[in-house]
Amino acid sequence: MAKKSVQAETPAPEETQPASATDKKGKATPKRPNQSKARPPANPPLTAKEKREAQKKAGPLTKEQKKQAKDDLRAERSRIAEGQWKGDPLFDKYHLPRDRGAERLLVRDIVDSRWSVGQYYMFGAFAILILSTGSVQLQSYLFIALLVMTAVIVFESVLLARRVKRIVTKRHPRTEQRMGALYWYAIQRSIMPRSMRNPRPRMSYKAKEDDLGKVVK
Repeated sequence: MAKKSVQAETPAPEETQPASATDKKGKATPKRPNQSKARPPANPPLTAKEKREAQKKAGPLTKEQKKQAKDDLRAERSRIAEGQWKGDPLFDKYHLPRDRGAERLLVRDIVDSRWSVGQYYMFGAFAILILSTGSVQLQSYLFIALLVMTAVIVFESVLLARRVKRIVTKRHPRTEQRMGALYWYAIQRSIMPRSMRNPRPRMSYKAKEDDLGKVVK
């Protein structure tokens, strides 16, 4: 009877369990944060029509979303306008085909960095047209003045073409642009008033040759 009572009072040993990762560290393993990022749609809209259809499927926009979209569009347009104004090659896709390319940028800077009589040709021709209604003697003087101005512009154009050829071949020896087209592009810009040139002039009359053709950030 004594042996049975001793066996009954002895507690049963606890079952041993294998140590888990939590027991080794002393704390629970933290969960990994969700690192997945939003991806663009598989088939983004390529045209304005597709974009409108996608907006219709997405549902109407709220007032805040419409205001934000307008602000984003206004900021993008101002950024593009600033790039066009600077003649930045990064915005070539928004320029006219005649103004695209590093060579055209360089030619524009060459023209804008020098003073010329040709940039006043339009004002001179307009003044001569108005004053030509006077006497015959005055008309003869104005005709001579127009011939002299034209001769000066032709002389300046020859010098400008030589300078364009020298600088462009130095900077872009393997250019695919035709030199004749670059000459005509430079001459057309040189006889345009400085305030009416587009893209806007980036260079002053004191600009150095090393500054021509550089992108203004």
